[in-house]
Amino acid sequence: MIHKVLLLANIKLKELNYIAFSTGPGNFTGIRIAIGIAQSLSLSLKIPILSVSTLAIIAEKAWRKYNQKKILVAVYCSNNKVYWAEYIKDNKLLWIGEKTESLLNFYEVKKKIQYFNNDWLLVGNSWEKVNYKNILNFKKIKIISPNAKDIIPFSLFNIKNKNFLHAIEVIPNYLNNIF
Repeated sequence: MIHKVLLLANIKLKELNYIAFSTGPGNFTGIRIAIGIAQSLSLSLKIPILSVSTLAIIAEKAWRKYNQKKILVAVYCSNNKVYWAEYIKDNKLLWIGEKTESLLNFYEVKKKIQYFNNDWLLVGNSWEKVNYKNILNFKKIKIISPNAKDIIPFSLFNIKNKNFLHAIEVIPNYLNNIF
């Protein structure tokens, strides 16, 4: 698959300068595979890694599609748990909200959601798993999954600010402290 992408982009592996990818939260196996590939490429090509939260990527996609600067992300995890984040795009078009990322149960989400108003766009897939409509007065509920092209703005910012990781520094973002 990597070779297919490189062919489509008309570049060679040795021409890569950075590896950007999502560290999660998300599927345990998928995150581990992504980290393994990113680390392998980083070590073999001697290039830095740029990691981005899956929840931030979803917020970026929502902003790109709907031009909304206040995004609530709720992605279903398992066992009635939700990966949650509250992202706001500031005047410099930077996302603020990484510290709000957490793993909540449905009750906690229902309790938390009461403090938000119609200025916020709801995205993710948990909105269809649990019926929040009874307690929400939001006009829009959009279901959005992450898209690789929405990693680019974060990557460009990290490159500009030299926010790189070495392959051995990369850790998954599980949000549930399993280790």
